Amino acid sequence: MKHKVIQVMIPVALATGFCPAIAGAATIDGWNLSNVIEGPEVTGTDTGASVVYDRALPDSSATTNGQIVYTAPEADTPGMTVSNVPFTQSGDTYTGCILATSGTACDGEFQSGKRFKVQATDTGAVDLVFDVTETDTESVYRVFQRLINVTGEALGGFKVELGTGIGDGFTASTDNDGLSFSSAVSMGPDGPSSFSQFPFGLFGSLDNPNPNPLQLPGFFDTTSRAGFNVVQSLDSIVSTGFYGSYGELFGNWLSQEDVPDGLLWDYASGAADPLVMAWDNGSQWEVRRGIDNDLDGDDTTITAEDVYALAESQWKTFDYGDIAGVQSFLAGITLLEDAIEDLANLNLNYAINLGSDFRGSTFTLRTTSIAPIPLPAGLPLLLTGFAALAGLRYRRKQVAMA
Repeated sequence: MKHKVIQVMIPVALATGFCPAIAGAATIDGWNLSNVIEGPEVTGTDTGASVVYDRALPDSSATTNGQIVYTAPEADTPGMTVSNVPFTQSGDTYTGCILATSGTACDGEFQSGKRFKVQATDTGAVDLVFDVTETDTESVYRVFQRLINVTGEALGGFKVELGTGIGDGFTASTDNDGLSFSSAVSMGPDGPSSFSQFPFGLFGSLDNPNPNPLQLPGFFDTTSRAGFNVVQSLDSIVSTGFYGSYGELFGNWLSQEDVPDGLLWDYASGAADPLVMAWDNGSQWEVRRGIDNDLDGDDTTITAEDVYALAESQWKTFDYGDIAGVQSFLAGITLLEDAIEDLANLNLNYAINLGSDFRGSTFTLRTTSIAPIPLPAGLPLLLTGFAALAGLRYRRKQVAMA
């Protein structure tokens, strides 16, 4: 179901409070929650959401296009925070970072929960406002963001902008106001200052700069990553179409409820993301990974290190009702049937520079999801079969062993 206008049922309107004051300022103090309904604390494996609106609250006419989500035990309310602990990464020195409320550090290890998660619930802008404190020095903050499509429709891309104000009161940053995306940092493949990519477990070779700890290449593509190409200016980062094989497989950027199901192995009992072993290709289960079960000596238990990528000529297909056959082929491991949610998740990597000449008490980081674009002619016939999956709703169930 598509998320449309959501209203805050509070009758009194307040002033926006986001007009910058005149002051020398260059350090991010924290996330300003004036246009946010903060989500609840979570326990167990529950998920909460801090909903972001287009004006300060309370205001009964406020609307939303997105929210920050967080899941226990990894993170808790409000889902995003600012760290002012300096760190160095890939040779670049940062003042701090904007990250999830997972308790990890800006320079925490790979897959330590640094990314805050912005769910786009509708096409349009999500305005995150940050308080700024006075200082005479410049600062650079790395941003660990994940953008998740839950709009109910496939998307054509995204745009990230800097400015002040929110909603209709948003004013884009200009070239000489001391606020910009940093072009002096180096991150990602080939060292660009900003880039986007879908999570590594689905696309990518072992040459990826953040290699999978299991030394296992991507499920859908074992040779290259996938994401959106971007064009960065001083005050915006705009997607310009796919790189990699995502578009060839799926057309536009899938909404979470429309991603295909997979057969997953929870090899770490919830301590790490499960591995996708097979996927619903629109007509059958297609297995693209195998298990090396040649166990001997001290190696008597099947572990994730025994998983390997099958060559395309070795991919196996099984009827939907033959889960037992899939598990038998995979040396009897227990599988979960679930949506491959990372196909809706896009990681964004960039940094924000605040110069000593910035004048303001707040600034706004605006993320806009862009409506879908027409599919090009000649897409693989796979898309025809895949279209039948559009009615899927994500679920999780234990698949019984035969």
